[in-house]
Amino acid sequence: MRIFKITLTLCLITFIASAQTVYTVDNRSQSGAMFTVIQDAVDAATAGDIIQIHPSATSYGSISIGKRLNIVALGHDPITNDQGLTTVVGNIAFFGTAANSEIRGLTINAIILSGTVNNLDGIKIINNRINSAISVSPPNGLADSWLVEGNYFTTTGTAILTSADVWLIKNNFMFGGVSGLNVTNLVRNNIFFSTSNSTDFFFSNCTSTIISNNIFVTNGNMTEFGINNSTNLDFRNNLTYSYVGNTIVDLPGTNNLDNTNPMFVIAPTMTEDDFYDNDYHLLAGSPGTNYGTDGTSIGIFGNNFLFDPQGRPDLMPFPTSITINNNVVAPGQNLDVNFTAEQKQ
Repeated sequence: MRIFKITLTLCLITFIASAQTVYTVDNRSQSGAMFTVIQDAVDAATAGDIIQIHPSATSYGSISIGKRLNIVALGHDPITNDQGLTTVVGNIAFFGTAANSEIRGLTINAIILSGTVNNLDGIKIINNRINSAISVSPPNGLADSWLVEGNYFTTTGTAILTSADVWLIKNNFMFGGVSGLNVTNLVRNNIFFSTSNSTDFFFSNCTSTIISNNIFVTNGNMTEFGINNSTNLDFRNNLTYSYVGNTIVDLPGTNNLDNTNPMFVIAPTMTEDDFYDNDYHLLAGSPGTNYGTDGTSIGIFGNNFLFDPQGRPDLMPFPTSITINNNVVAPGQNLDVNFTAEQKQ
Protein backbone atom coordinates (compact mmCIF):
# COMPACT_ATOMS: atom_id res chain seq x y z
CA MET A 1 0.00 0.00 0.00
CA ARG A 2 1.12 3.55 -0.64
CA ILE A 3 0.24 6.11 1.99
CA PHE A 4 -0.34 9.67 0.88
CA LYS A 5 -0.50 12.46 3.48
CA ILE A 6 -1.58 15.80 2.13
CA THR A 7 -2.36 19.10 3.85
CA LEU A 8 -4.99 20.92 1.84
CA THR A 9 -5.99 24.55 1.91
CA LEU A 10 -9.32 23.56 0.45
CA CYS A 11 -10.48 19.96 0.50
CA LEU A 12 -11.92 19.23 -2.91
CA ILE A 13 -11.79 15.66 -4.20
CA THR A 14 -12.59 15.27 -7.89
CA PHE A 15 -11.98 12.85 -10.69
CA ILE A 16 -10.71 14.40 -13.91
CA ALA A 17 -12.19 12.63 -16.88
CA SER A 18 -12.50 13.76 -20.45
CA ALA A 19 -16.07 14.73 -21.33
CA GLN A 20 -17.33 13.34 -18.03
CA THR A 21 -19.05 15.05 -15.13
CA VAL A 22 -18.56 13.74 -11.63
CA TYR A 23 -21.55 13.90 -9.26
CA THR A 24 -21.07 13.31 -5.53
CA VAL A 25 -23.76 11.78 -3.32
CA ASP A 26 -23.79 11.76 0.48
CA ASN A 27 -26.95 11.37 2.58
CA ARG A 28 -25.30 12.44 5.84
CA SER A 29 -26.33 15.74 7.36
CA GLN A 30 -24.37 18.78 6.14
CA SER A 31 -22.05 16.65 4.01
CA GLY A 32 -21.68 19.25 1.29
CA ALA A 33 -22.14 16.72 -1.52
CA MET A 34 -24.02 17.66 -4.67
CA PHE A 35 -26.87 15.22 -3.94
CA THR A 36 -28.25 13.35 -0.94
CA VAL A 37 -30.31 10.88 -3.05
CA ILE A 38 -28.61 8.61 -5.60
CA GLN A 39 -31.60 8.54 -7.93
CA ASP A 40 -31.52 12.34 -8.18
CA ALA A 41 -27.87 12.16 -9.27
CA VAL A 42 -28.67 9.39 -11.78
CA ASP A 43 -31.50 11.45 -13.25
CA ALA A 44 -29.29 14.55 -13.53
CA ALA A 45 -26.38 12.73 -15.16
CA THR A 46 -25.84 12.20 -18.85
CA ALA A 47 -24.40 9.09 -20.50
CA GLY A 48 -20.79 8.47 -19.49
CA ASP A 49 -20.87 10.48 -16.27
CA ILE A 50 -19.45 9.29 -12.93
CA ILE A 51 -21.43 9.14 -9.70
CA GLN A 52 -19.31 8.88 -6.55
CA ILE A 53 -21.24 7.72 -3.46
CA HIS A 54 -19.85 8.34 0.00
CA PRO A 55 -20.06 5.82 2.87
CA SER A 56 -22.98 6.29 5.25
CA ALA A 57 -24.72 4.62 8.18
CA THR A 58 -28.01 4.88 6.24
CA SER A 59 -28.92 2.92 3.13
CA TYR A 60 -29.30 4.92 -0.04
CA GLY A 61 -32.24 2.83 -1.24
CA SER A 62 -32.79 1.35 -4.69
CA ILE A 63 -31.64 2.78 -8.01
CA SER A 64 -32.97 2.62 -11.59
CA ILE A 65 -30.38 3.17 -14.31
CA GLY A 66 -31.42 3.70 -17.93
CA LYS A 67 -28.23 5.25 -19.36
CA ARG A 68 -24.51 4.44 -19.36
CA LEU A 69 -23.09 5.51 -15.99
CA ASN A 70 -20.10 4.72 -13.81
CA ILE A 71 -21.21 4.38 -10.19
CA VAL A 72 -18.42 4.01 -7.67
CA ALA A 73 -18.03 3.79 -3.89
CA LEU A 74 -15.04 3.16 -1.63
CA GLY A 75 -15.56 -0.52 -0.82
CA HIS A 76 -17.92 -2.89 0.99
CA ASP A 77 -15.86 -3.63 4.11
CA PRO A 78 -16.25 -1.06 6.93
CA ILE A 79 -12.51 -1.12 7.62
CA THR A 80 -12.03 0.91 4.45
CA ASN A 81 -13.49 3.91 6.31
CA ASP A 82 -12.29 5.32 9.63
CA GLN A 83 -15.91 5.64 10.81
CA GLY A 84 -16.77 2.04 9.98
CA LEU A 85 -19.22 2.98 7.23
CA THR A 86 -19.92 1.57 3.78
CA THR A 87 -22.13 2.48 0.83
CA VAL A 88 -25.27 0.33 0.99
CA VAL A 89 -27.98 0.37 -1.68
CA GLY A 90 -31.10 -1.68 -2.30
CA ASN A 91 -31.77 -3.12 -5.75
CA ILE A 92 -30.03 -1.76 -8.84
CA ALA A 93 -32.44 -2.04 -11.77
CA PHE A 94 -31.12 -1.60 -15.31
CA PHE A 95 -33.39 -0.61 -18.19
CA GLY A 96 -33.29 1.33 -21.45
CA THR A 97 -29.82 1.93 -22.87
CA ALA A 98 -27.54 1.41 -19.87
CA ALA A 99 -25.05 -0.62 -21.93
CA ASN A 100 -21.42 -0.48 -20.75
CA SER A 101 -22.32 0.89 -17.31
CA GLU A 102 -19.99 0.05 -14.42
CA ILE A 103 -20.83 -0.56 -10.75
CA ARG A 104 -17.89 -0.73 -8.31
CA GLY A 105 -17.32 -0.85 -4.57
CA LEU A 106 -20.92 -0.97 -3.26
CA THR A 107 -22.95 -3.23 -1.00
CA ILE A 108 -25.97 -4.18 -3.11
CA ASN A 109 -29.09 -6.19 -2.35
CA ALA A 110 -29.75 -7.40 -5.91
CA ILE A 111 -29.16 -6.49 -9.56
CA ILE A 112 -32.18 -6.90 -11.81
CA LEU A 113 -33.80 -5.67 -15.02
CA SER A 114 -36.87 -3.46 -14.96
CA GLY A 115 -39.03 -1.89 -17.66
CA THR A 116 -38.16 -1.70 -21.35
CA VAL A 117 -34.75 -3.08 -22.31
CA ASN A 118 -33.14 -1.66 -25.45
CA ASN A 119 -29.43 -2.30 -24.97
CA LEU A 120 -27.78 -3.52 -21.76
CA ASP A 121 -24.72 -5.18 -23.28
CA GLY A 122 -21.29 -4.90 -21.72
CA ILE A 123 -22.25 -3.99 -18.15
CA LYS A 124 -19.48 -4.47 -15.59
CA ILE A 125 -20.19 -5.48 -11.97
CA ILE A 126 -16.85 -5.28 -10.17
CA ASN A 127 -15.67 -5.43 -6.53
CA ASN A 128 -19.10 -5.27 -4.89
CA ARG A 129 -20.76 -7.16 -2.06
CA ILE A 130 -24.04 -8.62 -3.34
CA ASN A 131 -26.38 -9.95 -0.66
CA SER A 132 -29.04 -11.46 -2.90
CA ALA A 133 -28.36 -12.13 -6.58
CA ILE A 134 -27.72 -10.88 -10.07
CA SER A 135 -30.88 -11.93 -11.88
CA VAL A 136 -30.91 -11.04 -15.58
CA SER A 137 -33.18 -12.79 -18.08
CA PRO A 138 -33.41 -10.31 -20.97
CA PRO A 139 -34.89 -10.49 -24.45
CA ASN A 140 -32.40 -12.25 -26.73
CA GLY A 141 -29.23 -10.30 -27.41
CA LEU A 142 -30.01 -7.29 -25.23
CA ALA A 143 -27.87 -7.98 -22.15
CA ASP A 144 -24.89 -9.93 -23.43
CA SER A 145 -21.17 -9.69 -22.64
CA TRP A 146 -21.41 -8.77 -18.94
CA LEU A 147 -18.33 -8.93 -16.73
CA VAL A 148 -18.94 -10.09 -13.15
CA GLU A 149 -15.58 -9.84 -11.41
CA GLY A 150 -14.08 -9.55 -7.95
CA ASN A 151 -17.41 -9.60 -6.10
CA TYR A 152 -18.41 -11.15 -2.78
CA PHE A 153 -21.81 -12.94 -2.92
CA THR A 154 -23.28 -13.67 0.50
CA THR A 155 -26.43 -15.61 -0.45
CA THR A 156 -26.41 -19.38 -0.01
CA GLY A 157 -28.95 -19.71 -2.81
CA THR A 158 -28.61 -18.76 -6.47
CA ALA A 159 -26.09 -15.92 -6.72
CA ILE A 160 -26.19 -15.43 -10.50
CA LEU A 161 -29.12 -16.24 -12.78
CA THR A 162 -28.94 -15.30 -16.44
CA SER A 163 -30.09 -16.48 -19.84
CA ALA A 164 -27.83 -14.01 -21.67
CA ASP A 165 -24.77 -14.89 -23.76
CA VAL A 166 -21.01 -14.30 -23.43
CA TRP A 167 -20.94 -13.54 -19.70
CA LEU A 168 -17.57 -13.83 -17.97
CA ILE A 169 -17.95 -14.73 -14.29
CA LYS A 170 -14.49 -14.59 -12.77
CA ASN A 171 -12.56 -14.10 -9.53
CA ASN A 172 -15.65 -13.92 -7.32
CA PHE A 173 -16.24 -15.42 -3.86
CA MET A 174 -19.66 -17.11 -3.67
CA PHE A 175 -21.60 -18.82 -0.92
CA GLY A 176 -24.22 -19.64 -3.57
CA GLY A 177 -24.32 -21.02 -7.11
CA VAL A 178 -25.13 -20.02 -10.68
CA SER A 179 -28.08 -20.87 -12.90
CA GLY A 180 -29.12 -20.67 -16.53
CA LEU A 181 -25.67 -20.52 -18.14
CA ASN A 182 -25.03 -21.78 -21.65
CA VAL A 183 -22.05 -22.71 -23.83
CA THR A 184 -21.09 -19.06 -24.43
CA ASN A 185 -20.62 -18.27 -20.72
CA LEU A 186 -17.38 -18.83 -18.81
CA VAL A 187 -16.96 -19.48 -15.06
CA ARG A 188 -13.32 -19.00 -14.12
CA ASN A 189 -11.13 -18.51 -11.01
CA ASN A 190 -13.93 -18.29 -8.45
CA ILE A 191 -14.24 -19.74 -4.96
CA PHE A 192 -17.56 -21.48 -4.24
CA PHE A 193 -18.07 -22.17 -0.54
CA SER A 194 -20.83 -24.42 0.76
CA THR A 195 -21.92 -24.25 4.41
CA SER A 196 -24.96 -26.46 3.91
CA ASN A 197 -25.70 -29.77 5.61
CA SER A 198 -26.96 -31.13 2.32
CA THR A 199 -25.91 -30.94 -1.32
CA ASP A 200 -25.69 -27.36 -2.59
CA PHE A 201 -26.49 -26.76 -6.23
CA PHE A 202 -23.46 -24.92 -7.51
CA PHE A 203 -24.82 -25.24 -11.07
CA SER A 204 -28.51 -25.42 -11.99
CA ASN A 205 -30.11 -25.48 -15.44
CA CYS A 206 -26.75 -24.94 -17.17
CA THR A 207 -25.70 -26.39 -20.52
CA SER A 208 -22.19 -26.98 -21.89
CA THR A 209 -20.60 -24.23 -19.79
CA ILE A 210 -16.80 -24.24 -19.41
CA ILE A 211 -15.90 -24.15 -15.69
CA SER A 212 -12.18 -23.74 -15.08
CA ASN A 213 -9.67 -22.88 -12.34
CA ASN A 214 -12.27 -22.68 -9.56
CA ILE A 215 -12.05 -23.89 -5.95
CA PHE A 216 -15.10 -25.60 -4.42
CA VAL A 217 -14.89 -26.01 -0.62
CA THR A 218 -17.33 -26.87 2.14
CA ASN A 219 -17.49 -26.99 5.93
CA GLY A 220 -20.91 -28.63 5.79
CA ASN A 221 -21.78 -32.27 5.19
CA MET A 222 -21.72 -32.16 1.41
CA THR A 223 -20.60 -35.39 -0.26
CA GLU A 224 -22.14 -35.07 -3.74
CA PHE A 225 -21.14 -32.18 -5.94
CA GLY A 226 -24.16 -29.97 -6.57
CA ILE A 227 -25.21 -30.17 -10.21
CA ASN A 228 -28.94 -29.85 -10.84
CA ASN A 229 -30.71 -30.28 -14.18
CA SER A 230 -27.54 -29.44 -16.11
CA THR A 231 -25.87 -31.19 -19.05
CA ASN A 232 -22.41 -31.41 -20.62
CA LEU A 233 -20.66 -29.16 -18.10
CA ASP A 234 -16.96 -28.97 -18.86
CA PHE A 235 -14.85 -28.89 -15.65
CA ARG A 236 -11.17 -28.07 -16.19
CA ASN A 237 -8.44 -27.68 -13.52
CA ASN A 238 -10.79 -27.17 -10.58
CA LEU A 239 -10.37 -28.29 -6.95
CA THR A 240 -12.79 -29.70 -4.37
CA TYR A 241 -12.29 -30.11 -0.62
CA SER A 242 -14.30 -30.80 2.53
CA TYR A 243 -13.11 -29.22 5.78
CA VAL A 244 -15.04 -31.83 7.79
CA GLY A 245 -13.28 -34.76 6.14
CA ASN A 246 -16.04 -35.97 3.82
CA THR A 247 -15.22 -37.45 0.44
CA ILE A 248 -16.90 -35.49 -2.36
CA VAL A 249 -17.81 -37.30 -5.58
CA ASP A 250 -15.18 -36.63 -8.26
CA LEU A 251 -15.82 -33.86 -10.76
CA PRO A 252 -16.41 -34.75 -14.39
CA GLY A 253 -13.93 -33.26 -16.84
CA THR A 254 -10.15 -33.01 -16.99
CA ASN A 255 -7.24 -32.23 -14.64
CA ASN A 256 -9.43 -31.61 -11.59
CA LEU A 257 -7.97 -31.92 -8.08
CA ASP A 258 -10.66 -33.87 -6.26
CA ASN A 259 -10.73 -33.92 -2.44
CA THR A 260 -7.53 -31.88 -2.22
CA ASN A 261 -6.76 -29.25 0.42
CA PRO A 262 -6.24 -25.89 -1.36
CA MET A 263 -4.03 -24.71 1.54
CA PHE A 264 -5.42 -21.22 2.09
CA VAL A 265 -3.38 -18.84 4.25
CA ILE A 266 -6.27 -18.64 6.74
CA ALA A 267 -8.82 -21.31 5.96
CA PRO A 268 -12.45 -21.55 7.06
CA THR A 269 -13.20 -23.93 9.91
CA MET A 270 -16.29 -25.81 11.08
CA THR A 271 -17.27 -22.83 13.24
CA GLU A 272 -15.75 -19.88 11.38
CA ASP A 273 -16.64 -19.12 7.79
CA ASP A 274 -16.82 -15.33 7.81
CA PHE A 275 -15.37 -14.07 4.55
CA TYR A 276 -13.56 -11.09 6.08
CA ASP A 277 -11.87 -13.20 8.78
CA ASN A 278 -10.16 -15.59 6.36
CA ASP A 279 -7.37 -15.18 3.82
CA TYR A 280 -7.88 -17.02 0.55
CA HIS A 281 -4.40 -16.57 -0.83
CA LEU A 282 -2.71 -19.92 -1.45
CA LEU A 283 0.20 -20.92 0.77
CA ALA A 284 3.54 -21.85 -0.71
CA GLY A 285 3.30 -25.47 -1.72
CA SER A 286 -0.43 -25.36 -2.42
CA PRO A 287 -1.43 -27.80 -5.17
CA GLY A 288 -3.43 -24.96 -6.73
CA THR A 289 -0.37 -22.76 -7.32
CA ASN A 290 0.17 -22.28 -11.06
CA TYR A 291 -2.28 -25.12 -11.72
CA GLY A 292 -4.76 -23.13 -13.81
CA THR A 293 -5.36 -23.70 -17.49
CA ASP A 294 -3.49 -20.43 -18.12
CA GLY A 295 -0.48 -21.40 -15.99
CA THR A 296 -1.45 -19.14 -13.08
CA SER A 297 -2.96 -20.23 -9.78
CA ILE A 298 -6.55 -21.36 -9.38
CA GLY A 299 -8.96 -19.45 -7.15
CA ILE A 300 -9.78 -15.77 -6.77
CA PHE A 301 -6.20 -14.49 -7.08
CA GLY A 302 -5.53 -16.45 -10.26
CA ASN A 303 -5.18 -15.06 -13.77
CA ASN A 304 -3.03 -12.32 -12.14
CA PHE A 305 -6.15 -10.69 -10.67
CA LEU A 306 -5.75 -8.36 -7.67
CA PHE A 307 -8.76 -9.55 -5.71
CA ASP A 308 -9.53 -7.06 -2.94
CA PRO A 309 -11.49 -8.47 0.05
CA GLN A 310 -12.53 -4.91 0.92
CA GLY A 311 -14.03 -4.30 -2.52
CA ARG A 312 -12.11 -1.11 -3.27
CA PRO A 313 -12.09 0.04 -6.91
CA ASP A 314 -8.79 -0.41 -8.70
CA LEU A 315 -6.35 2.43 -9.37
CA MET A 316 -8.09 4.93 -7.11
CA PRO A 317 -6.78 6.46 -3.88
CA PHE A 318 -9.10 5.69 -0.97
CA PRO A 319 -9.61 8.26 1.81
CA THR A 320 -8.90 6.70 5.20
CA SER A 321 -9.05 9.79 7.41
CA ILE A 322 -9.78 13.50 7.21
CA THR A 323 -8.84 15.76 10.13
CA ILE A 324 -9.91 19.40 10.27
CA ASN A 325 -7.31 21.32 12.28
CA ASN A 326 -9.26 24.56 12.65
CA ASN A 327 -12.93 23.79 13.14
CA VAL A 328 -13.88 27.47 13.36
CA VAL A 329 -12.72 29.90 10.68
CA ALA A 330 -13.52 33.54 10.11
CA PRO A 331 -14.70 34.73 6.69
CA GLY A 332 -11.76 34.81 4.32
CA GLN A 333 -9.60 32.38 6.35
CA ASN A 334 -8.40 29.02 5.04
CA LEU A 335 -9.72 25.68 6.29
CA ASP A 336 -6.71 23.52 7.25
CA VAL A 337 -7.37 19.85 6.52
CA ASN A 338 -5.12 16.78 6.86
CA PHE A 339 -6.21 14.22 4.29
CA THR A 340 -4.84 10.63 4.35
CA ALA A 341 -5.48 8.13 1.59
CA GLU A 342 -4.25 4.74 0.46
CA GLN A 343 -3.86 3.21 -2.96
CA LYS A 344 -3.84 -0.48 -3.87
CA GLN A 345 -0.74 -1.92 -5.47
